[in-house]
Amino acid sequence: MSIVVIAGAAAGPFAAACVVLAFAGTTKLRRPAGTQPAAAALNLPTAPAAVRTLGAVEVVVAVAGLAAGGVAAAAVAVVFAALAIAAWRLFVRSPGTACGCLGSSDAPVSATHIVVNIAAAIAAALAAGARSPLTAVGGNVWPRVAFVLLVGCGAWLVATVLEVSPTLNAAMRQGGSG
Repeated sequence: MSIVVIAGAAAGPFAAACVVLAFAGTTKLRRPAGTQPAAAALNLPTAPAAVRTLGAVEVVVAVAGLAAGGVAAAAVAVVFAALAIAAWRLFVRSPGTACGCLGSSDAPVSATHIVVNIAAAIAAALAAGARSPLTAVGGNVWPRVAFVLLVGCGAWLVATVLEVSPTLNAAMRQGGSG
């Protein structure tokens, strides 16, 4: 199987990861206070300017990944790998701390955050062998519309899972099955 085929197969998950990363960066730019507890727990700079800088990096890398693929997709993979490490450190060292990955969310970091970040890093690394994921479906307008809609649904699902899974996991641990 060629690298181009693998990269094409990863285009959808990679594009959804870029959308989630751009959303996360935008929320950090608008409301840096949501990420400050996680930064403090990780002994990282907590100043609004530092959080906004992280948000700006996330947005720029995500947009570049969507627009160009290739090397920019590799940069997206690096960002998600770094976020996976940060989520793991937060999960191990300061469980229950709001991750702040989606800005003002107060959802605590969970194993799901780590898994999602690792999966996004893998999808981005696989997509690095191709151009923009927006070219993966060819030039016909309807497949492109369907691709964009499916990517949007995938990104929304990932953001929802990150937001809801810690609460669901806690409820299940407390016997909240009935």
